[in-house]
Amino acid sequence: MKFSIILAVDEKNWIWKDNNLAWKISADMKYFKDITSKTTDLAEMNAVVMWRKTRESIPSKYRPLSQRLNCILSRAIKNDDIGSPIDDFVLYFNSIERCLSELESKENVENIFIIGWANLYNQVLDNPMLDKIYLTKVKWDYDCDVFFEGVPDNFIVESYTDWEVENGIKYSFWVYKKSN
Repeated sequence: MKFSIILAVDEKNWIWKDNNLAWKISADMKYFKDITSKTTDLAEMNAVVMWRKTRESIPSKYRPLSQRLNCILSRAIKNDDIGSPIDDFVLYFNSIERCLSELESKENVENIFIIGWANLYNQVLDNPMLDKIYLTKVKWDYDCDVFFEGVPDNFIVESYTDWEVENGIKYSFWVYKKSN
């Protein structure tokens, strides 16, 4: 099953500062929710895959992310607990491979999005199943401490928006698709 990643980067491809986003752009949060929530079939839902630290960075009132199957990766999960639901919308896994394999077998999952933590993004960049990259570009150097390796050469721009400004922050939404 193909999957996508979705993230925001500053102009030097940095994505986090002190375990959180370095900027607050409400339009980016709305874009993220729209992209990761919408399905073409109302009987299906999308899955979002994130490291435990990403989940912890989400304000508790927004956890789990609504209308999506939340897949949390943690090395502390024992094999017996893999895929065990915490509630109807949260599953835990100890590896991205196990998670993707489990999601592939679910009939009600339409799209899979990797949503969090640089080492997870960077780990899947060479995965043959990575199909799209949704990238919000933020026009500034935020002196972040977590780096994204960048869009691979075998991806092409599918679409992008004009630059917009919110609270003095300039940003644009870009979608990259793997070229054949």
